[in-house]
Amino acid sequence: MMKRIFGVVILCAVMVLNVYAQDATADNGRAWVGEGNVNVRETPNTRGNLLGQLAPNTELIVHGREDMTGNGLWVFVTPVAGGVTGWVLSDYLLFPLTLDLNALPIVSNATTSAAPTSAPVTVSIPEGAVAGTTISNVNFRTGAGTNFSVIRRLTRGTTVGITGRNAAGTWLRVVIDGQEGWLASRYVNASGSLNALPVTDAVAATTNTTSSGGSAIPGVVPSVGSGARQIYLTGQRLGNRADVFSKVGDSITASSNFLYPIGYGGLQLGDYGYLQPVVDYFSRTTARTNNSFANDSIAARNGWTSGDLLDPNRGEQTGCPGEAPLTCEYRLVRPSVALIMIGTNDATGGVSSAQFQANLQTIVQTTINLGIIPVLSTLPDNNIAPDHIAEFNGIIVSVASGYNIPLWNYWQAMQGLPGRGISGDGVHPSTGPFEAGILTGDGLIYGYNMRNLTALMVLDAVWRGALY
Repeated sequence: MMKRIFGVVILCAVMVLNVYAQDATADNGRAWVGEGNVNVRETPNTRGNLLGQLAPNTELIVHGREDMTGNGLWVFVTPVAGGVTGWVLSDYLLFPLTLDLNALPIVSNATTSAAPTSAPVTVSIPEGAVAGTTISNVNFRTGAGTNFSVIRRLTRGTTVGITGRNAAGTWLRVVIDGQEGWLASRYVNASGSLNALPVTDAVAATTNTTSSGGSAIPGVVPSVGSGARQIYLTGQRLGNRADVFSKVGDSITASSNFLYPIGYGGLQLGDYGYLQPVVDYFSRTTARTNNSFANDSIAARNGWTSGDLLDPNRGEQTGCPGEAPLTCEYRLVRPSVALIMIGTNDATGGVSSAQFQANLQTIVQTTINLGIIPVLSTLPDNNIAPDHIAEFNGIIVSVASGYNIPLWNYWQAMQGLPGRGISGDGVHPSTGPFEAGILTGDGLIYGYNMRNLTALMVLDAVWRGALY
């Protein structure tokens, strides 16, 4: 008889609510991947080199565990059917009920430091393609840019069939075992000329796309269910404004780098021109002090925690004496959508996970009750409380799933950026010499530029999915 244990986890590749299904009759040396892809790393921590990913339900051989280091229990695994071997956080796997993880043998880091990224793959070259060979270990991505998700890690010497390129020739579209993806051209040695290859879309066929044909970043932009539409319709009956959104959060949201450049006319969409209609839509009405992008939100201040958003004592600070900042913002702005990112200061300031979850649920329920669609954003990594960020992101995922509301996975979008998109202070998204509204290749290596791009993608998805 199957027994189910329910738990909330944050997946390294795509964050979802995991349901653990465990079979007491299974072999103790086996495990299975849960309901989402999971990352395999070279060392037992989230900063270890990414070796590849394992698909849901993949059966694994469990060789042993790490010596406990306080960052979760990691196990060293090999897929039964073959594939990448390495370290996986045990929270993301399904185990037999009879298995005591603490009783597993300890596998030393020294044994695994040279774990293979994946076996070199030899492929037949499609007709019309140019044969190529990787000249170093390289990420095989869903699109032409480091902001796109990693399909898996290829080793040096992997044979690929090159079928296209981007206009600049900096990225190559390749085929491996029938799977299409992209490689940075500087890591590929081609056997023939690339100039005759067609210039193709900057996204692989497996990448999610928006309804308007533009490209979204897999695992980052939410799907919008019918529940969001019902919240919107309730809000319209309450007098909310369809073309207005609110920003809710802490310093990462209050920053002049977040959406303000778009509201002030500093936007350069580059290859993302399909987002211009949603920019126009939310730019035409004054939210309170300006259009929604450049509006000074009452519900976003430096240093705030989730509790501050609900605290009437903060009303003096925001010009709403005796009223919680969240409800004051909603009352004065009457938005249809709220972009909510809160939790970084909770994580670094010692707020318990139980209190954070209770606060977040109150924030979401208050937003829904007022007919406003809450969009919850995951938190970016930070170097002060990395374990708490992971824990709180798991709570954010759980709350979004429980309320059936859109989840904006900003954490995922940051993983491919230099330094995971974090600035030198270890907390805030990075900025560069480009304005944060520059959404082209040069700008999109910085955390705030990526946040602005994904915010527009999220608004576009919600606009088309629930407000039309």
